[in-house]
Amino acid sequence: MAETPDVLIVGGGIIGLSIAREAARAGLTVRLLEKGQPGCEASGAAAGMLAPLVETDLAGPLRALGLESRDLYPALVGAVREESGIDPEVIEDGTLLLAGAGPQGLRDLDRHAGLLHALALPFERLGSADLRRLEPSLAPGFAAGLLLPHDGSVDNVLLVRALHVAAARAGARIDAGSWATRLLVDRGRVTGVETAGGRLVAGGVVVAAGAWSGGLTGQGLPPLRTRPVRGQMVCLDAPGPPFRRILCSGEGYLVRRRDGRILAGSTLEEVGFDKSVTASGAAALLGAAVGLVPSLAAARVLGMWAGLRPATEDGLPAIGPGPAPGLFYACGHFRNGILLAPATARILSRLLSGEAPGTDLGPFDPLRLTSSRGPSSPAPPGNRP
Repeated sequence: MAETPDVLIVGGGIIGLSIAREAARAGLTVRLLEKGQPGCEASGAAAGMLAPLVETDLAGPLRALGLESRDLYPALVGAVREESGIDPEVIEDGTLLLAGAGPQGLRDLDRHAGLLHALALPFERLGSADLRRLEPSLAPGFAAGLLLPHDGSVDNVLLVRALHVAAARAGARIDAGSWATRLLVDRGRVTGVETAGGRLVAGGVVVAAGAWSGGLTGQGLPPLRTRPVRGQMVCLDAPGPPFRRILCSGEGYLVRRRDGRILAGSTLEEVGFDKSVTASGAAALLGAAVGLVPSLAAARVLGMWAGLRPATEDGLPAIGPGPAPGLFYACGHFRNGILLAPATARILSRLLSGEAPGTDLGPFDPLRLTSSRGPSSPAPPGNRP
């Protein structure tokens, strides 16, 4: 008879793989289901920004979790590199947040700086000459910016591959090409999942299925209110790195890779489960890229793709126990899945081991997204394009 795992994880993106590795290393028996190849959805489509002071609301609860998770990255990357033999290629040169055009852009930048100052977070306000000194290729029209020195980026595609190998070597069973269609419920407790190949029983189930998490329900269990938000990305090949830091403006962002590729992102589109790449998306992204760094007008376009971010109605992820014993959620990370993966994995591993999470999960309680109030936007069960 097959062994009943301590935990069954549904979803093989960066969140699911990170939890699988962490839980396996904590001594739990782990099985992970992924319909496609691990990292084939939003985790592989991202830019890999580790920038909590740009990508999160500074006044909200996600800021603290983002900073905590960013600070876990150096140790995580070192460990995963050793465990897998794959280097995720972290770059730690900081972020330049640039003022938008006109007086409102400067006011927004000053407000951001005021919040950073009030929170005693490190930053440096730069004028036009300082910006050009730091990044000579930057367009000359930017009057001011903020340097966030502790931000960085990771090659998320390489990181997902490394986590896949590391989780498997830690003892987790990774089942690519397998998917859960329904949660099994026995006397009010979630005891496993149904799949096309039959029933799988486990001590606990973690739903980490990204934008598809809302489609996984069971008897008496309400769907989690999540929805997909499409993000398109363009990859460019520049002759030599035209900049060092992440560049962010109201129009978009640029992230470089060590091999010279430049990622320009990204759109925010409410189009359901549609991963189409569009001419309008390409035009917007290329225009924003050239607006940031004019020399990119001569760059070769290497590719373009789209991913579906898992969004919630309040912009916060669902992390923690679900509405029935044995059920846990780790989804709804929206634009911050790469950033929040280490902290999320640590929290879930602790919960699965019967320990305190070590983090205030109140703002991220999945139950807020399973009540009857408000609209529900679940994915079609088992339907992953």
